[in-house]
This record gives sequence, C-alpha cells and structure tokens, in this order.
Amino acid sequence: MLKSGITVSILLLLALTLISCGENKKKPQTEDEFLNTAKTLYDSAVVKKDKELFTQSINSYKDFIKTYPKSEKVLTAYNQIAGIYFDNLQNYQDAIGTYYEIVDKYPDKKEAKQSLFMIAFIYDETLKDKESAKASYKKFLEKYPQDTDPNDKMSESARRMLEVLETGQSIEDIILKNIEKQGDVKETPKETPKDKKDDQKPPKEQRKTMNVDDATTDQQPQKK
Repeated sequence: MLKSGITVSILLLLALTLISCGENKKKPQTEDEFLNTAKTLYDSAVVKKDKELFTQSINSYKDFIKTYPKSEKVLTAYNQIAGIYFDNLQNYQDAIGTYYEIVDKYPDKKEAKQSLFMIAFIYDETLKDKESAKASYKKFLEKYPQDTDPNDKMSESARRMLEVLETGQSIEDIILKNIEKQGDVKETPKETPKDKKDDQKPPKEQRKTMNVDDATTDQQPQKK
C-alpha cells in the first residue's frame, strides 16, 4: 500500500514537471517574442473586431513591461496600451491613466510631453469635460511653456485651445486676432495701370519661347 502511494506521488510529480516545462516553452522569453505576441494579438483583434483579443494584447504588453522594466521599448509598449484603450476600446479613463504613468515614470522624455497633451486633448475633445481640460492644459503649459523643437507645436496648440475654452471664441477668431496683433494683416495695394499693363504681358518663359523679351515688348517700330 505504501509502495503504491509513493508510485502515485512520483507520477504526479513527473506530470507537474512536464506541464511546467510545457508552459515555460510557450511563454515568450525575449523582448521581441513578448512584443511579437502582443502585436499578433492586436492584429487579430483588428481583423476580428474582438474586444477580448484587444484586452489580451494589452495584458501581453503589460507582461512585457513587468518582465523588462529597463528595456528601451517599454515606452513603445505603454503607447500601444494607451492607443488600444483610446482607439479600439474607447476606454478613455484607462487611456488617461496610462498616459499619466508615462508622465510620472519618464518625465524627461519627449513621450511625457506628448502624453500630457493627450490627457488634456481627451478631456477636451472626447469627454467634453471642459474644466478638467482647462486644468490639464494649464498643467501642460506650466511644464512646457514654449516649444523648443520647430517641428513641435504642442505648446502653441495647448495655449490656443486653452484660450478657446476660457474665452468661448472659435479657434479661427483667435488665430485671426493673433495675426492682427502681429501686424501681418496688411491692406492689399491697389493695382496701378502699369501693373495691369505688365499683367497683360505673356509670362517671362513664354516670352522667351515667342522670341519676345521685355526690352522689345513695348518698343515702337524703328524708322527706316
């Protein structure tokens, strides 16, 4: 009886070992394997429009972050999670929460600026929560009062969007007002007779083709 019990115990132990080994083989081990699994789940979710697959993709990205917290690709994973919450699941609060994680954990990265702007944008344009939007734009502008990259206009956009919320004016009215302040709106000069005369001439390149240049266009016929 004792021998029989020992045999059963050994068999159970072997079975558990085999199952464990099988799970370890299936579980992604490298960064790329984790990310490829998450991406495959996401692609399938898009094709099938399956919310459960989107959730599985998010969980896979979260597993990657836990397993490789020091990886350079962690920010990519965070952005993917936020994007799925926002675009695919319309779970805006979790999207905001994910963007806040980026801001808190990577305050000096460019992704932090993008995330802080997205938080304000979601409150403003998607949730229509104007008070939260104003507070978020102000928080953004406190940290990023000016754009340092000429290709990055987020601070300028945040300032204008905050002004829209606070004044009730349209963005078009605000832009026009700013242009007028800068003195860029000038009266169009009146057209002179000479201008009209010049406009009637063929374009310069066309005049060359016609063998008629500017110097001879207005000349009178020479006397013989």
